[in-house]
Amino acid sequence: MKTTIANGTITFTAESMGAEPWALGFNDDEVNYIWRPSSGESGGTPVCFPLLGAVPGGVYRLDGNEYRMGMHGFAQFCDFSIVEKTGASVLYQISETPETLAQYPWRFCFRVRYALEGTALVTEYRVKNNDTREMYFSVGGHPRFSCPIGGAGEFGDYVLEFEKPESPEAVIKSYSPRENITRFMDAGGGTLRLDYSMFEQGAFCFNVRQDRAVTLKSRAAPRALRMFIGGGAWFQLWTSAGAPFIALEPWYGSISSLPIGPLDGDWKGRPGTLRIAAGEEYRCGYWVTILK
Repeated sequence: MKTTIANGTITFTAESMGAEPWALGFNDDEVNYIWRPSSGESGGTPVCFPLLGAVPGGVYRLDGNEYRMGMHGFAQFCDFSIVEKTGASVLYQISETPETLAQYPWRFCFRVRYALEGTALVTEYRVKNNDTREMYFSVGGHPRFSCPIGGAGEFGDYVLEFEKPESPEAVIKSYSPRENITRFMDAGGGTLRLDYSMFEQGAFCFNVRQDRAVTLKSRAAPRALRMFIGGGAWFQLWTSAGAPFIALEPWYGSISSLPIGPLDGDWKGRPGTLRIAAGEEYRCGYWVTILK
């Protein structure tokens, strides 16, 4: 079920299945800054919990037992309930079920809150441990943004402009050749030019050590968007050849190694895995400001 929130400037729509972002734009036009599959089905911009990436053969180990879990976890396949809604915000929630306990043996509450502030969409993830022991997890978003925005120009007209200079050395995981980042990044590390050939084999993942922002903008059109990423996250970007989107993905916790190895199957031992004590709650999130 889709739910729409709005303020005096922008409107946002989410789908309860997976608490998935569906549409984001200005009230006075129909340009959607969020890319949607042409089929119109869910699954284009999933929320990822409690796993980022994959485990070897879809199986991981925990306290001497084995559990099965698919890529990016099960939240994307859950129908979230709305526990709070105002004109400009909505709070979604899921908790454990017999199906999740078979994959992930903790009692939990996972909430996703969307709120509009001016021309910004604020996304917040809240993970609460309702169990009696320490809980291990990862969480993040898989948002794909229209590129070109509103069909103006071409994909290659766009750049990512970093608030603080980046470098190829900050790319800690890469499916495509790392040299592609060097080839398309300016000498000062402030701008990365988008080109489909850069993603010929897949995604790049940056290690975000501090709060920072990145802007998607075009040399040929005025529309743009700015993402603010909280510190302690990974920032992955990718697209498919010829597809009209760029995925800008803030991830918090552990991400798969390349190639996936035995350590990825150790739930507690995966590097970067988040953990919270019984009864405690973890919060993280990011902001997207749209411009025209």
